[in-house]
Amino acid sequence: MPTLNKTVRSVADRYRKATTPRPDGLPRRRVVLLPLLALAAVLAILVGLGITGSSTGYLNQFVSNGADSRLIAGKPQSIRSDEWFVQSTWTVSQVEQGLPPRNTSFPGGMDATVQHDLPTLDWSMVFHPHLWGFLLMPIDNAMALKWWLPAFAMIAAIYLFVVTMLPRRPALAAVLAIGFFFAPFFQWWYLSITFLPVAWAFLLMATVIWLIRSGKRAERYVLSGLVGYGAIVVGTSIYAPFIIAATWPAVGFAVGFVLTRTSGLITGFWQRLKRLTPLAVAGGATLLGLGLWLMTRWSTIESFTSTVYPGQRLQAVGQATRADLYSIMGGVFSPGLGAVNGVPMGVNASEGSTFLLPGAFLVLPLVWLVVSGIRRRRSVDWLSIVLLGLGVVFVAYLFVPGWDALSHLMLLDRTTTGRLRLGLGILSLLMVVVLVVRLNERRDEDVEPKRLPVWIIVMAPLTALGANLIVARWLHMSGSPLVTQWTVWIVVLVLFVGAVLFLTLGRPLVGGVALLIASLLCGAGVNPVYVGVYNLNDTKLVAALKVVSSHDSEWVGIGDTVVPTVALVESGLHSYNGFQSSPSDDMWSQIDPSGANEVVWNRLANVSWAAGSGAPAPYNPAPDQIHMTFDSCNAFAQHNIDFVLSERALAQPCVDLVRTVQEGPQTFRIYEVTPAR
Repeated sequence: MPTLNKTVRSVADRYRKATTPRPDGLPRRRVVLLPLLALAAVLAILVGLGITGSSTGYLNQFVSNGADSRLIAGKPQSIRSDEWFVQSTWTVSQVEQGLPPRNTSFPGGMDATVQHDLPTLDWSMVFHPHLWGFLLMPIDNAMALKWWLPAFAMIAAIYLFVVTMLPRRPALAAVLAIGFFFAPFFQWWYLSITFLPVAWAFLLMATVIWLIRSGKRAERYVLSGLVGYGAIVVGTSIYAPFIIAATWPAVGFAVGFVLTRTSGLITGFWQRLKRLTPLAVAGGATLLGLGLWLMTRWSTIESFTSTVYPGQRLQAVGQATRADLYSIMGGVFSPGLGAVNGVPMGVNASEGSTFLLPGAFLVLPLVWLVVSGIRRRRSVDWLSIVLLGLGVVFVAYLFVPGWDALSHLMLLDRTTTGRLRLGLGILSLLMVVVLVVRLNERRDEDVEPKRLPVWIIVMAPLTALGANLIVARWLHMSGSPLVTQWTVWIVVLVLFVGAVLFLTLGRPLVGGVALLIASLLCGAGVNPVYVGVYNLNDTKLVAALKVVSSHDSEWVGIGDTVVPTVALVESGLHSYNGFQSSPSDDMWSQIDPSGANEVVWNRLANVSWAAGSGAPAPYNPAPDQIHMTFDSCNAFAQHNIDFVLSERALAQPCVDLVRTVQEGPQTFRIYEVTPAR
């Protein structure tokens, strides 16, 4: 036993020595780089094996009678159609066409450098590092890089930020970063446009700290350059709701950190502000880069913003309901979200997803610490004050009407009630980190009491427990199986309340581990473990399409499933099927020459067809759906369509059956359009 104790003490001493910060308070190089190198090694392994979390395997049931050999664990999520039906389908199409800047599937083509996060041979690819694999690798490995790099960039940025704030706690930094990645919100919204703004936000916050504290020019300029580059990466993703939600917490942190006198060895505000000069230079370069990108793609962006849906959508303040509040605070109940398709937390699992929000229950401890610091005539903790104030602004945006002009000035109206959850998640994590920092400072400065008062230590977890029990009661009254069948929420609740307790007790690593386990229970099983992408180009069906088609043949796909659309788009052939971000003028001038139905087709939507008679007659079964009827004898078909792919036999006089293909459980028919008699 004495030998064991001696070994433990020796290991602890080595750990303390290894994590001792530099004289400027920043972490040493090995504390920063070793975990990031380990993360890079994991990324390399996953990419080398072609492992993704893609739900493209959802297509297997339509074209195969057997199990999907690419599926390693879990199951595809049909609700993740933005990934498996939209982005992945168009990505395969790009590969088939040779990565052109303009995809030619739709008549008139589509700007592939802006829409659907697609790889191209355009100069702007320099700002899409997650797509570089398509220039060098087989498609499965390239898809793996696309899948993992944005998420791993976020984990790395969070680790860098937390370990910069807490240089003696690299283990806590790793635990918080990984736990945040497994948040249900990220897993149900698993896209690069979700992760990249968060990665940039945490990189920006970490850079602000290094600029104020570090005297090394290389560190200051390298980090500032990365922030500038990252800003262009995020800006070219063009999804404002997530960008705005992630940017405000980062800006709030930067302002609060610069205002707080104890943020570094430099005590003067203007001196601290001057230290951000490299960031300002990087910001200027960012504006030039983004400006060039926007100028060369303005017509595409203008086309998207001028659509009927979603158009230039602005969200009024105070639109959230009581159900929205319960849903936001209901992260504990996420394990069964997919089984109930998100109801009643949202209209589907993605919309109902949220974060575990320990920061919401650390408001009282932070307020007490701010007041205590003022009473001790210490410098004002502007960082905590700004973060708390930003939390008030976010809550007001959700629930308080009447200040739309200010919201518009802050660009908050360009996010939405649902997307602002991303900002709340970031803000919660910031509050956790700042609380740990402030409690550490009290111990280091030998301030009494070193711990928070007992009544606060008791109130914080009790409030967390009470809030979640209120949500549980609401779910029970709604008849939701989230509380009656998916009882693992009880374990998650215990872990969550325990995390809040240990954070207020000054035991952050224990609290962080509890949050990590809770996040794993809530989010780890959402996406499958999958090899590469399910590619319909490997099927007999698409092979037949390519044999029948000539170079300039135009197609229409008809069916009750998504297979005709996916097959035509992924094949790289020319067709009138697919998901459009904005309409192709050439295509819709052929379908609707008079423009009488523009309100129907001028939108972000999937374009699909069914057999019918007469003109195409577009209509919207849902805001993001355009459905039309196909009559082979109609003038539109006679002038524009060469072949039809159908899941059913067509009883129309102006088509001839060319080929029948049996693919798994389905029989597909290929018809050639013939002249009307």
